[in-house]
Amino acid sequence: MTRKASVDFRGPRKKSYGTMSVNGLSGEHGEPTDGEVMAAAASDSWFEDLIGSRHVRCPTCNGSGKIPKGQEDKLVALIPYSDNRLKPRRTKLYVFIAVFITLLACGLLIFFLMPREVQVSNNHIKKIDVHVNKTQGTVWIYMESEVNVTNWNFFPVTMGSMSLQVLYHETVVGKSLTTATDMVPIRAHKQVKVSVNTTFDDSKDLGYVAELCSNPIDWVHHLFLQLQITCSTSYLSHSENLTLTDYEYVDCGVVIPPVTIPPVTLGQPQLS
Repeated sequence: MTRKASVDFRGPRKKSYGTMSVNGLSGEHGEPTDGEVMAAAASDSWFEDLIGSRHVRCPTCNGSGKIPKGQEDKLVALIPYSDNRLKPRRTKLYVFIAVFITLLACGLLIFFLMPREVQVSNNHIKKIDVHVNKTQGTVWIYMESEVNVTNWNFFPVTMGSMSLQVLYHETVVGKSLTTATDMVPIRAHKQVKVSVNTTFDDSKDLGYVAELCSNPIDWVHHLFLQLQITCSTSYLSHSENLTLTDYEYVDCGVVIPPVTIPPVTLGQPQLS
């Protein structure tokens, strides 16, 4: 005899397990309610029954397994010491690379920003204009010179004023000051033209220079002058005055143009 199976089109039936009680706790599937959790958290016997006496109560939730609302972002997760995340690979390599890059950056910074010498040199006198008044015992000499300023730094240097002082036998005979501000590029040099007017007269006890400059002997009217050059520079919020002392021979002789005598043509003698 064959039985026919009946099909129920009302869908699967839900199983009802009723209400269970675990250790005196009520709720569906034996889950404690919020009130029972708070009451059971205060009971040491219930806590020992759930997790055992060999464990330590959690200081955050006090063994309840729940944390108060609003403190989710304030609590710190505890990671076991044996976790592999606390033992990253190639730690020594990363530390060595970080130390090497730091030392390299510091070395390059010190190398490029360490102040180096700024040199000042005289490129000799380029132009001389001499005027001699033998009657008044006065000699005026106008001189132009070129000064080289060399920057050996890896940063530009600002060049300020430049002064030139001329001395003859420890007596100041001329001064000049150039206040034009200029920039000397990185590891480059710049030429600056300076000029000065010098005077030799009786007020400086140098009236005899007019006699020397009027002497026809060449070696007599060679004046030995001392040049003192001072240049002010600034770089990296630091100011510095550079001083150079140089010596030059100046010929103050007055050039007298030679007298041209026209040639005399002698005629042929005539025989009588």
